[in-house]
Amino acid sequence: MLEFSTVRIDDIDWYNSILSLVNEREEQITLSAPFGVNYIWAHYYGTKLCRFGDFILRGYFKNNGSVSFAFPLGVGDVKEPLLALKDYAEENGFPLCFVGLNCEQAEYINSLIGGFTFEQKRDNAEYIYEAEKLATLAGRKLHSKRNHLNRFEAGYNYTFEPIDSTNKADALAVALRWYESADVSDSAIAERRAIELALDDFDRLNFKGAIIRIDGKPVAMTMGEQISRRAFVTHFEKALDGYEGLYVAVNCYFAKILTDYELINREEDMGIEGLRRAKLSYKPAILLEQWEGVRNG
Repeated sequence: MLEFSTVRIDDIDWYNSILSLVNEREEQITLSAPFGVNYIWAHYYGTKLCRFGDFILRGYFKNNGSVSFAFPLGVGDVKEPLLALKDYAEENGFPLCFVGLNCEQAEYINSLIGGFTFEQKRDNAEYIYEAEKLATLAGRKLHSKRNHLNRFEAGYNYTFEPIDSTNKADALAVALRWYESADVSDSAIAERRAIELALDDFDRLNFKGAIIRIDGKPVAMTMGEQISRRAFVTHFEKALDGYEGLYVAVNCYFAKILTDYELINREEDMGIEGLRRAKLSYKPAILLEQWEGVRNG
């Protein structure tokens, strides 16, 4: 039987050894692929890992009793790990459920195992942008963003700096200030904890991030991690109210130090209308579809 265990920071080495093999064959762009996101959100999603040969199996064992799986991440024939997940679900008496799939993966699972009902999840679609366009805001479609950035630059005495051991506390201070005016929800509390974990293990996770200060005061922060040589994912971006163009600035300036990547994944909108409008306004190059499915009976 498969053995799943809660994600630990020490899992990073074997996890990344397999992810490197995957990226050598096909460079990943989806936000769930890198180790860091699985580690910092494990407390909320109940994420557990299982090594199956040259595959990473990711399961989500939530407190409400639901269990779901990501598509196996690895090299070789994916048939065996998928059938192992099927057996695991049957042996433990819960329906086999997959999340975070693309259309091809959903079709393959149904052809191999059968009996699934799949549904596209628009709220979970990932917004992926060309790094160069986020960094330059070039073109007519991003003209309004450039105007916001110009007003920010003209109106404030600001500095931009990468996150390191000397200013991690300032990055956290921005996030904590932001949460003071945010709705107190389970997801907000979980996100705050994820930021704390990311900063605690910032170097080990090989995260990158940045801070904007105005008049020396930290007012915005952002950070994320590499998915592959092709793509980076921005996990967090927080800016305090009262500064025109601050979100545009932190997005643009961070992209400027990420132009070694072709793509920047800025995650999903979670069905939040304002967030959806904001993400669409930056004109994503790819809206990466997400499918979920549960096996009937």
